[in-house]
Amino acid sequence: MEQPQASLPQGKTAGSKKGYPEPLVILPSTNHTHSIILLHGRGSNATRFGLELLKAKTSTGPTLQELFPGAKFIFPTAKKRRSTALKRIPINQWFDNYSLEDPAQRLDLQYDGLRETSAFVHALIRAEAKAVGLRNVILGGLSQGCAMSLHISLNYDPSEVERASDEGGPPSLGGYIGMSGWLPFAENISSAAVPAKEDGQDADDTDPFGSADCPDDDEGVDDSVQARQLRAANFARDIVDLDPLDKDEQPVPSFASVPYLLGHGTADEKVSVRLGEQARDVLLQLGLDVTWRAYQEFGHWYKEPDEIDDIVQFLREKVGMTPARSE
Repeated sequence: MEQPQASLPQGKTAGSKKGYPEPLVILPSTNHTHSIILLHGRGSNATRFGLELLKAKTSTGPTLQELFPGAKFIFPTAKKRRSTALKRIPINQWFDNYSLEDPAQRLDLQYDGLRETSAFVHALIRAEAKAVGLRNVILGGLSQGCAMSLHISLNYDPSEVERASDEGGPPSLGGYIGMSGWLPFAENISSAAVPAKEDGQDADDTDPFGSADCPDDDEGVDDSVQARQLRAANFARDIVDLDPLDKDEQPVPSFASVPYLLGHGTADEKVSVRLGEQARDVLLQLGLDVTWRAYQEFGHWYKEPDEIDDIVQFLREKVGMTPARSE
């Protein structure tokens, strides 16, 4: 594997499994305060994506690594999977998907990768939560890495260890950063969160997660934000074969208090900005704290320095990370 520059100290994190290569880890240069886990796009890898991102500069010059020296950057690499869209050529991808114009096509292809990668990234999150606390772990990604990590943010549930490590409130990730991506199963998650009730039908007939996971109101379906969040979480968890959350033990999913940053170029030729907008709208439907940034006439990637500036502002204002020096 290509070696990172000498100025970027390497380390190791949770071991790879089931074909996932060892993540690229850039260690902090000062006391370790935060961990940032970022997933690359389809066909790329940790080294190609991670080292280039860390070279990207803000409008005033410093890089993310220079501004946040206490941050540990973790860049996983996807295992090789045969791509249905590319005549079954094996490529690095978090999950297989048939069409980027309409990711809802051939949803059956996505289940295995979403399930396997969720388990892999969950392990990375847990390892970092033990070190710095779950509230100091930030998740995100670019393109398909954004799609994968966005789904993980909805299906993730903290372990008892992580709950114990986060005092002062419900345990949750510290933040989410998504670039030029989409939300897998967006329409399905939206429909599960706000089920349509037809005349003459009970809530149980229209909402598979309704009466089991949230109380019914007088009309049969609880449309509170909390109920929407729980239904969405359980639908996302069902996709990756995780047990549903119990409303009595955990009435509010972990993602409810996570701030989200989503950025997208309006001229993105690979992942249409409308897919980013759809992801934004689903998160807003769930009552989440979403910061949306559209970069005019920009294509498929992160826009430098504008998007790097927005990430710094998000980390400072929403996550609570303090830059080491003035921007």
